[in-house]
Amino acid sequence: MKNLPLSLALAAASAAGTLSRPADWSPPLRRLYVLAPGAAIGAISVVAVQKGTRKGRELAAASTVDLVTPFTAAAEDGAAGEATAPSYLRAAGSAPRTPAIALAGMAALVGVTVSGVLALTLALDEQVEKWLVRRGVARPRWVMAAAAAVSSLLLDQATDSGKSKG
Repeated sequence: MKNLPLSLALAAASAAGTLSRPADWSPPLRRLYVLAPGAAIGAISVVAVQKGTRKGRELAAASTVDLVTPFTAAAEDGAAGEATAPSYLRAAGSAPRTPAIALAGMAALVGVTVSGVLALTLALDEQVEKWLVRRGVARPRWVMAAAAAVSSLLLDQATDSGKSKG
C-alpha cells in the first residue's frame, strides 16, 4: 500500500457503505442506485470514444503515430509505388463520423451492463446476509463490513504489487 491513509480511507468507506442494508431502502432509491450509474457510465463511454477517435485521427494526420501500416501499391512494372493513405486518414473535413446509432447502441450496452451488475449486487447482498443469519451470525452487516474492508485492503495491495512488478 503506497498510500496508507488513502487505502485505509477507502477500506473504511467500503465498510461504512456495507453497513447500510439495501433491503431497507425505498424502491425509488433502489431504482436510482441501479439505473443512475448505468446511464452516467453509458454517457461517459460515448464521450470517451468520441474523444479517443478524434485524438487518434489528429495523431495519425500529424504522422506522429502509425495506427495501421498502409498497404503499398505495386506499380504495373512490379516496382513498389507510393504508399496509399490509410483508411483512417481522410481529406480535411471529410472525416467519417461514428454513426449516432452505433454510439447509442454502445451507450445502451454499457449502461445496461453496469445496471445489471448493480442489480446483481443487490440480490447477492441480500443472499449473503440471509446465509450469515442461517449460520447464526448475530450481526451479519458487521461481518460483511469487515469483509468489505479487508477485501478493499487486499485489492489495494494486489494492485500496488502488480504495478511495481510491471
